[in-house]
Formats: sequence, C-alpha cells, structure tokens
Amino acid sequence: MIKIQSFASLPWSRARSGKVYSLALGYPRNVGVRNRVSCLAPTWKLVTAFKKGQIDEAEYTAQYRQLIKERWAAVKRWLDSLSADRDLYLCCWERSGFCHRFLVAKLISKYRPDIQLRIA
Repeated sequence: MIKIQSFASLPWSRARSGKVYSLALGYPRNVGVRNRVSCLAPTWKLVTAFKKGQIDEAEYTAQYRQLIKERWAAVKRWLDSLSADRDLYLCCWERSGFCHRFLVAKLISKYRPDIQLRIA
C-alpha cells in the first residue's frame, strides 16, 4: 500500500510500515526522511506562483501535468519500480487543501491500478 500524506501527519518511525519518500524538493530534517522521488516534485517556480495567487488550481494542474510529460521517462521508470506488496509513504509539505500529492495519487491510480492507495 502507498500512503500519500503530509509530512505533518507522518507517524513516528516505530509506527511506520514502509520507507518514506518526499514528493517535494526537500524534506523536514526531524522526521527521518532521506529519500525523494524528484521526478514527481513540482518546480519552485510552480509552487511559488500558486502560493502567491498568480495561478489557480486548474492552471497549477495543467502546468504540473506538462512537467510530468517532460519527465515521463523517469516517472515511468519509477511507476514500474513500484511493488503492490511493498508499503511506502509519499509525503509533501501541505497539511490541507490542494496539493500536488493528489495529482500524484491520480497518476498512480491510472498507471498502476494494482497498487492500493490511502490518501490523507
């Protein structure tokens, strides 16, 4: 199972079942995350434009999808590397509201329907 959530809701290390990966450009130092799926991380330019209100959710989604198309070879390798019987966490910074992790969940559901997802 892949658990997609905010770093803030990540369980303590003893309670985790699986490795933790960041979907962002970075990760908090205090939660024990040292791995990234960089092909799924949005650019700072995209994140900044959204946070400043220069683009809305629809435009963010369109630009993020274009980014995924540009990175498709790496994204496809990552998707192919997933195992339906291996647990892992995919995390980013946003605690609530719109976030690219929901777009990542749709991507995984579309290309790897054999993998169970839990989105928090």
